Amino acid sequence: MVARITAVRQEPKSPGSSFVPAEPAALVLEDGVTFQGMRIGASGDAGGEVVFTTSMTGYQEVVSDPSYRGQIVVMAYPLIGNYGFSSGAWEAPGPHVAGFVVREAATVASHYLSREPLHDFLQAHGVTGLAGVDTRALVRHLRVHGLQRGVIVSRAGPDAAGRAAVLPSLSQQDLVGQVSRTSPLVLPGPGPRIALVDCGVKAGIVDALRRRGCEIVLVPHSMAAGEIHAFAPAGVVLSNGPGDPAVLGDVIGTVRSLLEAYPLLGVCLGHQLLALACGGRTYKMRFGHRGSNQPVSEVATGRVMITTQNHGFAVEPDVPTSLQVTHVNLNDATVEGLRHRTLPAFSVQFHPEGRPGPTDAEFLYDRFLELVREHVRA
Repeated sequence: MVARITAVRQEPKSPGSSFVPAEPAALVLEDGVTFQGMRIGASGDAGGEVVFTTSMTGYQEVVSDPSYRGQIVVMAYPLIGNYGFSSGAWEAPGPHVAGFVVREAATVASHYLSREPLHDFLQAHGVTGLAGVDTRALVRHLRVHGLQRGVIVSRAGPDAAGRAAVLPSLSQQDLVGQVSRTSPLVLPGPGPRIALVDCGVKAGIVDALRRRGCEIVLVPHSMAAGEIHAFAPAGVVLSNGPGDPAVLGDVIGTVRSLLEAYPLLGVCLGHQLLALACGGRTYKMRFGHRGSNQPVSEVATGRVMITTQNHGFAVEPDVPTSLQVTHVNLNDATVEGLRHRTLPAFSVQFHPEGRPGPTDAEFLYDRFLELVREHVRA
């Protein structure tokens, strides 16, 4: 006897579809290349550095990641918005992208946790978007010619390319100052007290530490080392964040002071800051690493991890003698991890907590906390 299984369709708890206006618009790059599409989200123009991410899911985390400040994000995966947006997927209190470009914008959000579809979400939060774009051609163009500045406009033309060309570069903007908190915040916990330097921290990093029982003191990136000492932390984490790390001279000096006093972990931008604090150098990549499928190898063991990344700058491979390269990217051999040879400090270019993406590397938070415990016992 064969049992027949009947699927029962459940209606979503909230409206799952929306009307998307059919207004033509275009993304114009500074080299004049134009990609036509249809406007979604907020009205008005948008401009910024045009980058792409290869993540297949996690678009809400992408939109709300402070590391994307000042950037128009292109989703390489074609269908975006099919599971909507929910209250539990934020990486920051609101969106940070300058614009959002997709191939196909789903008008039906079918996940039971969804509270609004893509167009409504972008519109409600003032994010200008573009759908119907040949994102495959756009990504190929950016890979071949490098990242460029661009504008989303209603009417394309030479003047639009000129507007894109005069937009300030990431190195000309205080992007970290735009996303960092302005005052300390203590999140209680039974475990060791960790000072988390907020350069644009993702909620996933905070959650990863809190799940391990840490008491977290979120401090502004501008806080001096002496002020951080006053909180008597057992360890320090340098967060992710947007822009060029080399322009953060004061933060680099603070990191140099903290290195002598506490176990330290750097994540993404924090990885670059650790390198700079030790005398290393950074450079702007051709198109960066953005996505949740970046393969990284641990040098000592050969262990391969699939990681989530979002960065356009990298550490020069000729690191100072005080540092040792611990991880490399298997696609282009860029530096993905560092360890200080004499001090309890290490860093990774990727996000161990994922969000979106795999959690292959989440054990690195445990490795950091073991350094903290050893330092406390010493």
